[in-house]
Amino acid sequence: MQVARKGPTAFLSLGRKGDAENRIFHTNIWFAGSNARYESLLPRLRRIDNYLLSCADNRYVRGVQFRALHMTSGVHNTYLFGRAARTYRYGFITNVQHIAHARFPVVVDMDDPLFTTEEISLLGSQRVAAIVVTNESAADHYRELGIRAPIRVIGQGASTLDVDARLARQLRQRRAPGELTVGYVAAWHQTAEEAGAGTAYDVDHLVDEVWPAVVRACPRARLWLVGGIGAGLRRKLDGRDDIEIVGRVPQHQVPTYLDAFDAAVYPRRIQHRRAAVKLSEYISAGVPVIGYRCVPTDLVTRTGAGVVVDTTEEFVRRLTHVLRSPALRAQLADNARAAASLVDWNVLARGYAELLDEFLPSTPGPRGSRPRPIPA
Repeated sequence: MQVARKGPTAFLSLGRKGDAENRIFHTNIWFAGSNARYESLLPRLRRIDNYLLSCADNRYVRGVQFRALHMTSGVHNTYLFGRAARTYRYGFITNVQHIAHARFPVVVDMDDPLFTTEEISLLGSQRVAAIVVTNESAADHYRELGIRAPIRVIGQGASTLDVDARLARQLRQRRAPGELTVGYVAAWHQTAEEAGAGTAYDVDHLVDEVWPAVVRACPRARLWLVGGIGAGLRRKLDGRDDIEIVGRVPQHQVPTYLDAFDAAVYPRRIQHRRAAVKLSEYISAGVPVIGYRCVPTDLVTRTGAGVVVDTTEEFVRRLTHVLRSPALRAQLADNARAAASLVDWNVLARGYAELLDEFLPSTPGPRGSRPRPIPA
């Protein structure tokens, strides 16, 4: 099932009031790769009708479209939610700003909470039937800030995809004899100085401080960077043979790369209160993880799928130990595979569907009735 791409023109013919009484309205700005959580979750939530304001795949055109939609969001959100209120009984919110426009009870998914005064005010609306966050830390902090709506935790997931045998052979040939491959997967790997880059990703820290020390202790180790590579980082790594610049790969190929890793790293040093998709993917693939102690790596601690550290020195020492010990790597990988169901999107989506039924309950319709298809 693909996420439907419906534009505002779909609201010209919504049908009779009551047709969508058991359906749930959702809208947002959308483009491929805009949010990994919703790309996986939305197609699995069968009661939700997605009216997505789609942007082009070309990033230059998309940038113009996104800015235009963002600047006019007050106008088109008033229109969209107003028309939806004529037919829909409930809403699903993935942009907290939309709460102000909703005229019906909503469930709000907060995958990236900021805890601002405006955000807390919106989440305090009587229209909010329930809030979903990705970890207990975010739930606790919202309660401390006075949120009274029910808060549930549904973490980030990973989709189970088959390993491409042909690509796997190519990756084995790409590895040097005896190489121990350590992977770091991110949407973008950029230096802190590059435009649009954030120090939160800490790739500078990884390649300048952590990795040289690991290679000195374990010369067979090689770091693979999977994801977009900034020009500044590419220049910085020019001539280094201890780091493989893989670059961006199609999402369906990521599991095959993960399968090639002996270990994976999460070098981010940031105390935000949200889960990380990549950690779920590492665990789903049975890859041992070494990362700094933070909210996202709580999942690693709970599952025993890796090692969580507090200092650079400890990061180097524990990663080196994992690389030098096949038995330890095997045990951590077994722990990760045993926890795979905790991050399986099919399992998480079933729990999410039950949550929607609890807080936005369906009502029985006429015998044999079904929601009327929404015209494109």
